[in-house]
Amino acid sequence: MESSKDYVSITEAAKHSGLHPNSLRRLLRQGEISGHKSSVDGKSRWRVSVSSLRRYTDPVDGLLLDRPGPKKFLAQHGSG
Repeated sequence: MESSKDYVSITEAAKHSGLHPNSLRRLLRQGEISGHKSSVDGKSRWRVSVSSLRRYTDPVDGLLLDRPGPKKFLAQHGSG
């Protein structure tokens, strides 16, 4: 199992991936990316698996390539 440092908040995942936080929540609920909910200040918050997000947004063979919409991560990685 991945350690807690392998998980980031929705905000941080959105910043690094270029995906909207609501899109990340949808992907988590659908099981497209891995994560878990944890309690922060008495509120349930999603934590996103960094490795799962990397696989999803991989510019060569990631699942995001099959989806419509802008691909900000490609510009960040020097592709496209």
